Amino acid sequence: MVWASWYFAGTQLTADWIGAFVLVMFPLSMAFSNVAQGIGEWPTYKTALAHLNGLKPTTRSLPKQLAAPKSVGALNVQNLVFQYDADSEVLIDQLALTVKAGEKLAILGPSGMGKTTLLQLILGDLTPTRGAVTLDGVNVLQYQDQRTKLFAILDQSPFLFNTSILNNVRLGNESASDEDVQRVLKEVQLDELIAGLPKGMDTPVEEAGFGFSGGERQRLSLARILLQDAPIVLLDEPTVGLDPITEQALLDTMFRVLAGKTVLWVTHHLQGVSQCDQVIFLEDGKLTMAGKPATLMANNERYQRLYALDAGD
Repeated sequence: MVWASWYFAGTQLTADWIGAFVLVMFPLSMAFSNVAQGIGEWPTYKTALAHLNGLKPTTRSLPKQLAAPKSVGALNVQNLVFQYDADSEVLIDQLALTVKAGEKLAILGPSGMGKTTLLQLILGDLTPTRGAVTLDGVNVLQYQDQRTKLFAILDQSPFLFNTSILNNVRLGNESASDEDVQRVLKEVQLDELIAGLPKGMDTPVEEAGFGFSGGERQRLSLARILLQDAPIVLLDEPTVGLDPITEQALLDTMFRVLAGKTVLWVTHHLQGVSQCDQVIFLEDGKLTMAGKPATLMANNERYQRLYALDAGD
């Protein structure tokens, strides 16, 4: 730009036009560089894109929908079988278990063995190939219109929106008062942190919760669940990526504030499992180990080995 101004510009106006042209071309070159990158990566992702483009939307037929029950008792998984289609592998194979109201169940197993699929079947996101998931004898698929009154979910990356802390927590119950939000924030031990912020509960949260630590994001989402007040809580590895001290503190808080609720907790290791009533171990969609944590620790050699490995012994 300096050379062009010196060589071609006879007047100030010409120099201004050259400067404007260069300043316009720089952003355009950045835009086109992304196109070039996409063309370069096209052979790598060609098959995946073809698969995505070939997918067709499907509509799932659900049974007659019912009103949410006033109370929830036992959750039963009855000879559950699930595979996506006749040609795919069986992800859940003849699984049967019962979780009583208020019990805490830990679901263990290697990655890809059906743990998250089981939660999706319990929630009703997926329809079993055979068998059923029932609440007090009623298929959970009959509660899909009302399932937020029955199920709350906390996963690895709960989403926080670009709005205030107050609005993010109030998503659990839009009619909740400011006092209700303050109460649940105190229960998850965020009250002192938020009181120290310049705008308190009106402090804006950046998209996806940036600006808060992983443990703080999970606690904000846990406060949202407490405000939702559903009787069954599904936890899908909510402590992944946290350091051991933060993880243990979050687990202690979760089990304290979720006392009295039915909890199904998918986890990748054994830290905190002693606080559960039952432990099951899934491999290839089958139940290969089940029992109370203390009983398994005393009598099951495989559980003892897993516990030692998890502890780093």
